[in-house]
Amino acid sequence: MIKIKKGLDIPIAGAPVQIIEEGPTIHHVALLGEEYVGMRPSMLIQEGDWVKKGQALFEDKKNPGVMFTAPASGKVSAINRGERRVLQSVVIEIDGDEQVPFEHYEESSLNQLSDEQVQRHLLASGLWTALRTRPFSKTPVPNSRPRAIFVSAMDTQPLAADPQVIIATESDAFNHGLTILARLTEGKVHVCHAPGQAVASYQNAQVTYNEFSGPHPAGLVGTHIHFLEPVSLNKTVWHVGYQDVIAIGKLFTRGELWTDRIVSLAGPQVEQPVLLRTRLGASLSELTAGRLKEGDNRIISGSVLSGTAFSATHGYLGRFHQQVSVIREGREKELFGWVMPGRDKYSITRTTLGHFFKHKLFAFSTDMHGGERAMVPIGNYERVMPLDIFGHSFAA
Repeated sequence: MIKIKKGLDIPIAGAPVQIIEEGPTIHHVALLGEEYVGMRPSMLIQEGDWVKKGQALFEDKKNPGVMFTAPASGKVSAINRGERRVLQSVVIEIDGDEQVPFEHYEESSLNQLSDEQVQRHLLASGLWTALRTRPFSKTPVPNSRPRAIFVSAMDTQPLAADPQVIIATESDAFNHGLTILARLTEGKVHVCHAPGQAVASYQNAQVTYNEFSGPHPAGLVGTHIHFLEPVSLNKTVWHVGYQDVIAIGKLFTRGELWTDRIVSLAGPQVEQPVLLRTRLGASLSELTAGRLKEGDNRIISGSVLSGTAFSATHGYLGRFHQQVSVIREGREKELFGWVMPGRDKYSITRTTLGHFFKHKLFAFSTDMHGGERAMVPIGNYERVMPLDIFGHSFAA
């Protein structure tokens, strides 16, 4: 076990009940182009076209063969572009469930597939884009091979779902996905999980199970890579989300593209925080309808620390996000707030009274309590940074 001693678990209110419920019916889904670093799309469809689930929507010009496929069948209702015609999103109005069939294999033959067969299948289905490189967090170049592949079966982000709850519902598909990933590397497939979690049921010479404990960022894949397989310009590893491992397992054993997503809908502004079964790229306004407290809310695809705020062109569940967080827009002003004791304000430096309430949860908002300020390097970042880097240098 690797124990992370430095870090910070933000005491934010609204943690979800770890029970999976069926989410609302989703009528619109989208692929968000800006999630793929350095990608330049070559469009294969246009607005008004009808597409099947699994049909190619566009191809990466920089990496021919890397296909981005539809997460649902229906009509392409919008192709949104930003400055310099950067692709923001491709929106599909869902209609029916017609899908592109893919080749599938017997479970017993998965470990006999060649890496060429596996790559070809992942590229055709669009699941190749679930893989990301470290460094640079890009979609891997076809025909490349990593030193290792990381699967994070734990999550220490604020308000996150417990991956063990989700993996337990699809354990066979998860294990089949690990078998497929092992065909893509001559190194190890590192499955990183929290202590006591029963994910180590699958035995494979290439698959290793690593326990991490401690505060956030103990559950981040960057932390796992830093301690197990540090990268450099000459050493590349890949990583993939645990729900995408399930999707890969289902693709190879059933021949269909699994686009379900179980996400945590949580935060101080959610009426009943819970885990919802929805679909990849789901409309956030449809997903959260009737579940939020009244007021001016900010809906975030992903964590409050690193997610993407809701907007007209980005109001959809991100490809790599497994939670939806909702907090209050902090637009109100507080008279002489800087002299108040701050019972309801959290601080790690004893600046406010809230620091001394160790088990209190806080209804954080977007309020920055003022504008941008000068950075004073007094060691605060180093107190919560478990990696061998200077935190204040990146924050400055």
